[in-house]
Amino acid sequence: MTYERTPYEQLPWFEPGPSTSVRRALEEGFLPKGASVLDVGCGAGSNVLFLAEQGYVAHGIDLSPGAVAAARSRAALAHLTVDVQEGDALALPFPDGSLGAVIDNGCFHTLAFSRRERYAKEVHRVLRPAGRFILSWVAREHTAVTGPPHRPSLGEVTALFESRFLFVRTGFQPAPEEGEPSTYFAFLERRTAPYPPVR
Repeated sequence: MTYERTPYEQLPWFEPGPSTSVRRALEEGFLPKGASVLDVGCGAGSNVLFLAEQGYVAHGIDLSPGAVAAARSRAALAHLTVDVQEGDALALPFPDGSLGAVIDNGCFHTLAFSRRERYAKEVHRVLRPAGRFILSWVAREHTAVTGPPHRPSLGEVTALFESRFLFVRTGFQPAPEEGEPSTYFAFLERRTAPYPPVR
């Protein structure tokens, strides 16, 4: 199923409102107010639109032209100003240190193992020091056939990101309904000093 062949509302990963982790981050004050925020793999733009409504400078990027078109159309209907563009999560079209926050609600877990290190470097590059990163992914504990093939464990995520980010909070969300995936989320902060060596 793709955006080009299926109305976005009928795609299995579409959520009409913001993701649970993004809503939680706002409620807990983890996202700096008014920050410039990028949603990597933004899909039809639900998080982007929500952030724009809340006064953030909202950006979205997605590989799919159909996803970008859907997000732009929804933004126009809602009279919201957002920046949504086609692009690659491994080559983000933003200058170094230009963003206050990055969110990812379903992109990272689709990447093959060999591409994850480059992804971590890119997110680190575009965030300012102490910038915030909200990551959600389908948990290893989700064993159904449906879902991404590369489901990271919490340990794998920690090993990949800990040298560049502080782990402020992590959590596990059991499947809300039968057939839906269990997920993890992590609130991370870009390090302002080098990762301490082993002692």
